Amino acid sequence: MLEDVLRKWGGKEVSPMDVYTDMFHLGENQIQRKGEPKGEFKSNPLGYWKNHGDNKGHYRILFDDDFQETLKELQQADFSILNGITYFGRKNVQAHASKMYAMIFDLDGVTDETLGNFLYNCFSNSPIYPFPNYIVLSGHGVHLYYLFKFPIPLYPNIKLQLKELKYALTKKLWNQYTTTLWQNVQYQGINQGFRVIGGKTKIEGVSVRAFQFNTHPYSLEQLNKYVPEDKRIDESKLWKESRLTLEQAKKKYPEWYEKRIIKKAKKGSWTCKVDLYNWWIKRIKDGAQVGHRYFCIMCLAIYGVKSGVSEEQVKKDALELLPFLNNLSETEPFTKNDINSALDCFDERYITFPI
Repeated sequence: MLEDVLRKWGGKEVSPMDVYTDMFHLGENQIQRKGEPKGEFKSNPLGYWKNHGDNKGHYRILFDDDFQETLKELQQADFSILNGITYFGRKNVQAHASKMYAMIFDLDGVTDETLGNFLYNCFSNSPIYPFPNYIVLSGHGVHLYYLFKFPIPLYPNIKLQLKELKYALTKKLWNQYTTTLWQNVQYQGINQGFRVIGGKTKIEGVSVRAFQFNTHPYSLEQLNKYVPEDKRIDESKLWKESRLTLEQAKKKYPEWYEKRIIKKAKKGSWTCKVDLYNWWIKRIKDGAQVGHRYFCIMCLAIYGVKSGVSEEQVKKDALELLPFLNNLSETEPFTKNDINSALDCFDERYITFPI
């Protein structure tokens, strides 16, 4: 049994709240409390649940101070999912994603032997795979949880890079030694949901259970070591999140405070002519490469916002590029879902994205 394999390699079964408290830093004032003013700019995990026979599903915001009560509601549903991301608003769409607290992987086709192979390598002196913080029994497979030391702010450029990193790690995790389904690698975006720990599985009477292995959370630098260099996140180019409170920012940057907080002035931005938008389409056709296709469409959306091109036209142009981008690789398809995901960047908030 998979449970026996986990225990053999030192897995310690923990409660659902143990995992979620560790992952979302509950009680540390990082996610929003119920009734807390929106001006604190905090975000929350979002659960989704649906019972058999329901016409549609339901979303539930998980607040810091009543997390456990809401979690129990999700666990009672026939189907419920949650991921390692917090969101602004009431729906877990990528455009509203705020911070990533954990990167989670689905590994199906797992047997006692393949799970043992995976754990054996995690304990080796030169491991091929990063050692999960938690391994979750999801019914017919396992979920691998990698927690971050500090949540990753999901600005447009980091969403792109995290997706590339997750795809590269997925490709490494799914192989003939770790799964019987190694020829059918299941790539999932960063916004993917996973069965709620303590909730129901597809197997009647069996709940989702979690086992702790590694108590040391990860940095992006540590995860980078497990993927090829061209898939690694360049941390020097990430947008850094300020750790200053509004009161501290007022003292340190009085001119900014006067302009943006008191006078409510909009952020500065640069704009471009439609010529630059058309130039970028030509650049894509002339030099797009595998590994940068998502970035190409993301930038097309941003150029569209900056140059006044309609969202409908940008989507039309992006879909016309789809056959070309997909044909760049026989083994790594580029799909309509990738296009739609990249087009999340068609948003006025991204007009300040730097040149």
